Amino acid sequence: MKTLVTCEHASGAVPPGIDLGLSPEVLETHVSTDRGARALSEALAAHLGAPLLRGEWSRLVVDLNRREDNPDVILAETWGHRVRGNEGLSEAEREARIATYHRPHRHAARDHATAMAAAEGCLHLSMHSFAPSVDPARRTYDAGVLYDTERPFETSIATALVDGLRARGWETRHNEPYAGVPEGLTSWLRGQLAPERYVGIEIEASQAWVDDPGRSARIGADIAQLV
Repeated sequence: MKTLVTCEHASGAVPPGIDLGLSPEVLETHVSTDRGARALSEALAAHLGAPLLRGEWSRLVVDLNRREDNPDVILAETWGHRVRGNEGLSEAEREARIATYHRPHRHAARDHATAMAAAEGCLHLSMHSFAPSVDPARRTYDAGVLYDTERPFETSIATALVDGLRARGWETRHNEPYAGVPEGLTSWLRGQLAPERYVGIEIEASQAWVDDPGRSARIGADIAQLV
């Protein structure tokens, strides 16, 4: 199989012409971006020689990991923060935001995955990070591997990743801190590609360590070896 790497929440930046009404400090937090996920995705793609698609803007501009018809694709409130720049958007403004910042990434991922699936099969690794502070009593592990348990081939590959990472010293969980379905870029692509030709796996790395360049590079290398 060929590997595709994506990172939907790689940036906390806001494009010119949009004012979300949030401070730079907030835009650097998990509210806006998956800290460390970009560096991890870059390390992984470099090890594999795989194409990498990165989100260039904050998830609060538009969330690339949600379907465009999901009401939460553009949030007016999140984690106690009002996103004033997203309040009261007209249908035309919402459509313009999605057309400019959402569809290009999703369609590029679909094009890459479809071509790979038709040729040798596609293993899609969507890289994210999670904040342990959201649930410190439970989010004590290093990484989660998210997948669809109803797809046997995908389950077998995800299980191999979990087992392999555990063997390399990373405390790794199945489908934590989120379920592998129903939302997400991988779920969207599963609905369009055959299960024996497309495997969509999200990897959630803990922000407790993901900002450490050494550990980020090491897990990137470990995942690449397993792939």
